[in-house]
Amino acid sequence: MVQILKIKKNASAALLIFFFTVVSSCTHHIAFYDQYAYTQATSLKVDLQNLASESSSVAYAYAKDDIDKVNVEMEKAFEYSNGRSKNTISTDQYKILLGENNFYKSFLQTWNTQSKLSPAAADEVSKKIGQIMDQIIALESGKTKTK
Repeated sequence: MVQILKIKKNASAALLIFFFTVVSSCTHHIAFYDQYAYTQATSLKVDLQNLASESSSVAYAYAKDDIDKVNVEMEKAFEYSNGRSKNTISTDQYKILLGENNFYKSFLQTWNTQSKLSPAAADEVSKKIGQIMDQIIALESGKTKTK
């Protein structure tokens, strides 16, 4: 009889552990969809690609105001993404663009050094920026929408 009670107690404990495991696995491990983040990312994609296109026809020094505006928008998007709970994947994508040794900063440094990029180089930068931003956009649009 004592063994039966121990078995029932252990079974109850195991069932309780199983229940909490199932419930905790059902919680979201990624942020919910956010319309503002989506709009921000799509707008930023257009701005970044326009800036890349501009790099073949306008000297860096003359495009500095446009560059500064896009940089501010990038920082805003990064900070918004970084401030959202369970949003590290999207934030990491922004880090690819923002890091000192990463793609966007390298593009700006090259543009500054060369004054203008060739049309082929500008097109390649625009495509790469589009791909990175498409990943951010697809990730956001694929998130679960709250009701």
